[in-house]
Amino acid sequence: MTMNEELKTSAMERFLGNRWFLLLLRLVIGGAFLYAGYLKVRDGVAFADSIASFKILPSELINVMALGLPPLEIFLGVMLVTGWRVRVASLGVLVLSIIFAFALGQALMRGLQVDCGCFGSGKPSTLKTFLALGRDVILIAASSWLWVMGSDLKPKRR
Repeated sequence: MTMNEELKTSAMERFLGNRWFLLLLRLVIGGAFLYAGYLKVRDGVAFADSIASFKILPSELINVMALGLPPLEIFLGVMLVTGWRVRVASLGVLVLSIIFAFALGQALMRGLQVDCGCFGSGKPSTLKTFLALGRDVILIAASSWLWVMGSDLKPKRR
């Protein structure tokens, strides 16, 4: 590795490990989950319809998922925004994002046009499904990083 490459790597490591960057990451992800959960709570019927459009859950579980997922998203969002148990919250976001990405990917492979219901309901389209999948990939990367760096988010004792 050349000296220039080492400097670039070092600068990138400092940036990605910077507490202000990690705080911003926490606030953005936590805020997104708070907002998404809130919208789903506001219109549970539309969210249940979105879940049903994926055609992967038995009908008996659709309402259970529509009622249970939004409070979990809100709780994880609050945890990230407040900085309480960041590693646990980021692991929760990571697991949910992987599940969401899997659901979107299988819908695309089966040729389904779905509305993910992530941020309210809308007209299903293949483009929206790809965009939601891309957003989930970003959430997977970001929450993975928060999980890895979680132990570094605690204040240092003197």
